[in-house]
Amino acid sequence: MTPAAAQLLLPPAGAPGLQQAAVAHAAAHLLHSRTGQDARGRKPLALAVLSAVEDARVERLLVAQWPGARRWFAPFLPAQAEPGLGFAALMARLDRVLADPAAHDGHHWVQRARQGFWGLPADAPPADFAQFALLLANMLGQMRVPFDTRYRPGPAYRDDHSYLWDHGRSAEDDPLPADAGAAAPAAGSQPGAEVAMLRERHYGEWHAQLGLWRTAWCRVQERSLARPAAGPRPRPRPRPRHLPPEAEGETLDVQAAVAALADRRRNRAWDPRMFRRTVPPVRASVLLLLDLSRSTLAPWCGGPLTVQAAQQQAALSLARRLASLGARVAVHGFASNGRAAVAYWRAVEFGAPCDAATLAALPVRHSTRLGAALRHAQALLAEEDSPRRGLVLLSDGQPWDIDVFEAGHLLHDARRAVDALRATGVQAHCITGVAAGLAELQPVFGAACLHLLDAAAPMALCLSGASRALLGR
Repeated sequence: MTPAAAQLLLPPAGAPGLQQAAVAHAAAHLLHSRTGQDARGRKPLALAVLSAVEDARVERLLVAQWPGARRWFAPFLPAQAEPGLGFAALMARLDRVLADPAAHDGHHWVQRARQGFWGLPADAPPADFAQFALLLANMLGQMRVPFDTRYRPGPAYRDDHSYLWDHGRSAEDDPLPADAGAAAPAAGSQPGAEVAMLRERHYGEWHAQLGLWRTAWCRVQERSLARPAAGPRPRPRPRPRHLPPEAEGETLDVQAAVAALADRRRNRAWDPRMFRRTVPPVRASVLLLLDLSRSTLAPWCGGPLTVQAAQQQAALSLARRLASLGARVAVHGFASNGRAAVAYWRAVEFGAPCDAATLAALPVRHSTRLGAALRHAQALLAEEDSPRRGLVLLSDGQPWDIDVFEAGHLLHDARRAVDALRATGVQAHCITGVAAGLAELQPVFGAACLHLLDAAAPMALCLSGASRALLGR
């Protein structure tokens, strides 16, 4: 097909059903694919995998709507896994498992592709499939599988993908849907790459299986959603807090004493709480760090809220409670798209008021490279001169990234980052709204990992465990 969808070049009519399958495949693209997507900067290997996954996606949608269409495609799909470990052989094996959820292949990459593709709902956004395809392409690169310039898309009824891609657009045009789709809206407006980057820093990462510290392995790009101030914000002077009257204390509460004396003279029960204590002002800085990965868009506790919305409510309640006690609170968020693209967002600066609209504007996308975000948060906390410093991570507990293939790798690295935080005197805590996340993060944070059970839990956590540990009260 041409990009303008004005022509469809059909294969010769020699093979029975080949033209019908080609027409059906083209119709699937016309119904469910976006034409003329910008291919700038994409390597041939990545484009090939993206195209193969898109072919399988649109055929899956077509068969779901018209089940009889399956018999047009089936005769041209390989019945057995093709031998070989070259690029063309692996792509043929990929086409086979993406067309049949029951197909089995002994190669780990092909099996991973089958599980991931059929694990996504058929009507999932195309960007989800594109992001998954880029993960598969990245895995091929890690496996050192070179692109074969003689590769041609299969099976025979499929086209050359000229309908999907535009290779001649300028650099000023829109990015690929694999990039833009990964930044799909989650809650509120989504700031894009037009937000200026404040700074860029590199951090190491611990590889537990190799016992290796990789210096400057991750790149963190910091941006801000905070409203620009007209001038430098003066740091408020902390004030002492006066507790309610108690039975013992430092000074007599005149009003309570007069009321008690009047009740006593009238032979009434009188309140012995006639003394006040003054508590020194809180001098603490607390950073609330929100996980902004795409997995947090899952439903929370089976209700209407997503995990991300529950995290934002918890952060808002905790920030206001800590601020009312005199602490300087900041709210930041993070997500990652590989070790070279860890996005770190500053939503609420230390000491600034926190509101729900600002938290809802944080972009939710990509993956969770936890260690790099914790190390950058530690660097920002080190700039605070408060004698007490604390960090609270709010996450669903599913650290993963597109260039990580060892189970538990990012959790081991996060444990190193938390140990480094605590070694500098920072109180490190975690709140998760997912039971599975609690099991994942408890080995990292220990007893400081708390489970967000319901909407009332954030305030209860503030009043009992978290705020006392963070503020020493």
